[in-house]
Amino acid sequence: MKLIKRFQAVCVALAVAASGIFPVIGGEKYDEVNEEWQQAIIAAIDSFPENGGYYTGRNSTKDFPRTAWRAMNEAFGMRPSDMAPALDVKKAQPSFCSSATYLAFLKGLKIWDEGNEENISNLSWFYLKPYCGVTDLINNQGYNQDDGEGFWGMANANGPGMAVLVKENDAGFSFTGYRGAKTEKYRENEDEVYMSDEQWRNDPVWSYARKGDFMKIFWNRNETDNSDSGAIIGVNNNPLDEQEHGHSVIFLGYDDSGNVIYWSSNGPGSNPKEMGYGVATCDKLRIQRVVFTRITKPEKFANIKKSKANKVHKWLSSLAGEHHGTTKELKKYCGIE
Repeated sequence: MKLIKRFQAVCVALAVAASGIFPVIGGEKYDEVNEEWQQAIIAAIDSFPENGGYYTGRNSTKDFPRTAWRAMNEAFGMRPSDMAPALDVKKAQPSFCSSATYLAFLKGLKIWDEGNEENISNLSWFYLKPYCGVTDLINNQGYNQDDGEGFWGMANANGPGMAVLVKENDAGFSFTGYRGAKTEKYRENEDEVYMSDEQWRNDPVWSYARKGDFMKIFWNRNETDNSDSGAIIGVNNNPLDEQEHGHSVIFLGYDDSGNVIYWSSNGPGSNPKEMGYGVATCDKLRIQRVVFTRITKPEKFANIKKSKANKVHKWLSSLAGEHHGTTKELKKYCGIE
């Protein structure tokens, strides 16, 4: 049974977000949806297997003799003479959250492109390929894209990687919500407050989201781990500081209790071999910061043949051990007014 269909019973309210029952505040922008693209990204999700294991390591283990990095490379499946990748996502096992959402993006883009006379050239696909340290006919040197480097490196970075990728290619727009820092140390200004549960549950950002939007979650660990890491964007080099704990997912709607429904590779959990691709739910209160990203102009990705596979986005790169980002920086680099 298809993945999305299997979860229809618990996703009764998926249509609610798309139907306009939630009030949209802030103008027509948040209503802008490319229905063809949204259908393509949902079809892409539906093509993935369930579970398959969750693993972020680069070395083979007893439980995972095949790493997610190699699995992702094999799933892309493109030779120098091919016009487009094979994108056999069933080969992409095990996985982790950003590998799942990036491959879903690529699969959705291929589905959309096949319905639009295949405007995306093989050179553009070569640049979109995840270069992940695995040697093949295209990547004969085993090149690896670090955080912020190339398209996969942007999507895999700390912070709002997919939002930056979409903004850099003028392919859509993003919007964000932030509950605030709970501890004084991580407040960005003296007026910053940590919203009450009621205020955060009713923040307008939740009404803007539509099924098929990409979603970067910054987890709220204040009550469970006495941590304010959900206020943090990226990782710096100070072991005494809080660091980002996030999750890259695709938004699917809300259940009857108002909990967020999303798809990703979910883990690690107590048994990572049994985890991986699937639909999950979480209370809004488990989220401290969120960035939603909606692709409305997928045709813009045809232009990336003019780009470079090793182009570095300096801000995203800095979030991998050098710098904590600010809300102001996040909005700037995601194009959020």
